[in-house]
Amino acid sequence: MNKNEIRMMTRAALFAALAIVLPILFHMVGLGAMFLPMFLPVMFGSAILTWKYAMLVAVIAPIVSNLMTGMPPVAPPVLPVMLVELVTVALSLSILHTHKQYSIWIALPVAILLDRLVLWSMVSLIAPLFGFDHPFFSASLVVSGIPGIVLQLALIPLLLKSLHRSFPYLLNYRGETDSNG
Repeated sequence: MNKNEIRMMTRAALFAALAIVLPILFHMVGLGAMFLPMFLPVMFGSAILTWKYAMLVAVIAPIVSNLMTGMPPVAPPVLPVMLVELVTVALSLSILHTHKQYSIWIALPVAILLDRLVLWSMVSLIAPLFGFDHPFFSASLVVSGIPGIVLQLALIPLLLKSLHRSFPYLLNYRGETDSNG
């Protein structure tokens, strides 16, 4: 295993831990699902991790969180839906920003839009099975995440800019060895 793989693995572990702890803190103060707290570390990590490590964070965080706290719940099927959402957003953001090097101002809205489309599609299929009127229910779930989306659009670019400014030598998107070791 080379130095960059170890760096990616360490960063992925950090983002997975943050994706487990942050929702606990948000839920403690009553700001849970509305602000999509697990998405913040997964998305931020995906903006600096290669796609396979971004996917790893997106899969591990909700499963470990469920095992530790019971959240997100398996029934109703929040955990499976959230897994698909997190994988969608992590994969799209990592490919667009980390690998293809699109601006975060392009990659982030595209990843969020894909996430909302996936959520709407999944809920449209699942809601009727639980007796919910899917057009209203699906739309309300998509819209209920607006405060979290605003937080994502404000915070992730700001954090990336701060990270670039403070530690430019730590961020190397393409997985090549940096000149600073």
